Amino acid sequence: MLRKEDFEPNMKTEDKIPGAQTENPAQSQRFGDFIVKYMQNVQDTMELFPGTSFRAINEIFGVLYVPLESMGKIEVTGTSYNSIPKCYTYMDMEAAGESGINRLHDHPYLKLRGKGTAVAVIDSGIDYQNEVFRNAGGSRIAYLWDQSIEEEEQNQSGRELEAENGDADNLPGDDIADTEVPYGKLFRKEDIDRALASEEPFAIVPSRDTNGHGTALAGIAAGNMVPGENFTGAAPEATLIIIKVKPAKQYLRNFYLYPPDAEAFQENDVMMAIAFAISQAKKLKMPLSICLGIGSSQGAHLGTNALSQYVDYVANFSQVSVSVAAGNEGNTRNHSTGIFSQGREQIVTELRVAEREQGFTMEFWGEPPEIYGLSIQSPTGEILEVSSSIGSRTQELSFVFVETKVYVNYILIERQTGYSLVYIRFFHPASGIWKIFTQARNHQNVQFHIWLPVEGLISQDTYFLEPSPYTTVTAPGDARNSITATAYQHRDGSIYIAAGRGYTPDGMITPHLAAPGVNVKVPLVRGGFGTHSGTSISAAQTAGIAALLFEWAIIRDNQPFFTGSSVKYYLQRGARREENMQYPNPEWGYGKVDLYHTFELLT
Repeated sequence: MLRKEDFEPNMKTEDKIPGAQTENPAQSQRFGDFIVKYMQNVQDTMELFPGTSFRAINEIFGVLYVPLESMGKIEVTGTSYNSIPKCYTYMDMEAAGESGINRLHDHPYLKLRGKGTAVAVIDSGIDYQNEVFRNAGGSRIAYLWDQSIEEEEQNQSGRELEAENGDADNLPGDDIADTEVPYGKLFRKEDIDRALASEEPFAIVPSRDTNGHGTALAGIAAGNMVPGENFTGAAPEATLIIIKVKPAKQYLRNFYLYPPDAEAFQENDVMMAIAFAISQAKKLKMPLSICLGIGSSQGAHLGTNALSQYVDYVANFSQVSVSVAAGNEGNTRNHSTGIFSQGREQIVTELRVAEREQGFTMEFWGEPPEIYGLSIQSPTGEILEVSSSIGSRTQELSFVFVETKVYVNYILIERQTGYSLVYIRFFHPASGIWKIFTQARNHQNVQFHIWLPVEGLISQDTYFLEPSPYTTVTAPGDARNSITATAYQHRDGSIYIAAGRGYTPDGMITPHLAAPGVNVKVPLVRGGFGTHSGTSISAAQTAGIAALLFEWAIIRDNQPFFTGSSVKYYLQRGARREENMQYPNPEWGYGKVDLYHTFELLT
């Protein structure tokens, strides 16, 4: 028989980390993170929960770190939904030639290779020892911020060096000013160069890319030319800014019911990384192209998540561009939709739940002004109704014939969108076919969407029986000013089968462009090359292409006030389009990116 704690996982007393006064709340498992805007009453919250601290991300967004022991259970309400950090995960030379890059590298007059620009990759880190990120002057990485390194690890690294050198007064890396990053460890080019010259590089720069995703994206965006391997990054002379995003805290993983081995990252940490990249690019006096190869299905897919709003904001800056993966949710069966029309009063959505599924979340978003009635049927046929009249407080649905509990928060009018949000969490769901009955009470001609977590954060065998591949572009690919890239097979010209498809529920065009992303050659951790597929690969190439446009526009003074939106519009104009296809469309956006054709149009 399952116990109450099996349905409501909380941090146990013995799991709490001692030394609350000295630990960094951004990294501590004892603190919950909440994204806020400055106009919200931050001071009252800090006074309400003793021990709370605040850190600004930029002039609009900040993060409150609240002691978990003082704030009680997390609840999804009309005010808290957007403050609770969403979690994001990975969206995984021939390709460069397909996008018109090689012709501009070698063009007798243009010779665009990204010189004088910066490319930031916010992901799993980088194999800084790899030859594709080094040149005659040493490392091409100007800054490497590893958010995951904690104080204890830093001290251990110092002790190892002390034992090796017999000198504790002048350790390599002692001159690094960590005040520039709020947590983790910052390494500069000179530190990386010292590490590369050392027999023990990780004793000086103890940052590793443990899965190779960030290394692959950095290579595609800005890796060196390697003629013997027929490989080049899109901007091989750009300066790199790398941020390794720390893993999501355990309390959030518990709340979202993610599998124990799932890799997930917090929204606020990604926002901190963007702010850091922008500040360092300003110091370098370089235009900046940012690559985000991560995504999430949380939210209304309307660009209202905090990260999507932030991407919108920074992409309007002069000299900042943000390239984003469209996600790989096109064929995962994690999205379902229904449309109420005249005379149709109920829609049944069937969900198959896998054997041994421990739990998952599901978000229902319904267009206004309809008021939706929901009820849930277990595989045994038992039906329980969701109340829409008790406010957003948590409802507990306990089934008699299966050991499953379902916790529901019904938000009639979600404040960022005006949509109805029904947030559902399944604890130890019985395997089999579950049904969600949706009724339209006012008989409006409206549509609703239901999203499960993205692949990797839920079992592959839990899915909708009648899914829709459309409206599956992941956040922040729903940001209006991002350059959202989908993937295609550059050898035969076909769309990547797993690629997220548009549009957004309110009809905004996304993805914006298609770039090669299937079996693309990438550098591997510890050397050598392999192949990767996914829209994150497409986003990385687009980020490198954006750096080339910045070189032409800003470094060469052709368009000194070029913005991220400018980059997007130039690339959309120059995209290759098939004669028998209408553009834009939900699969291809405005077509296949072709930088050379963009420059042909300029002439």
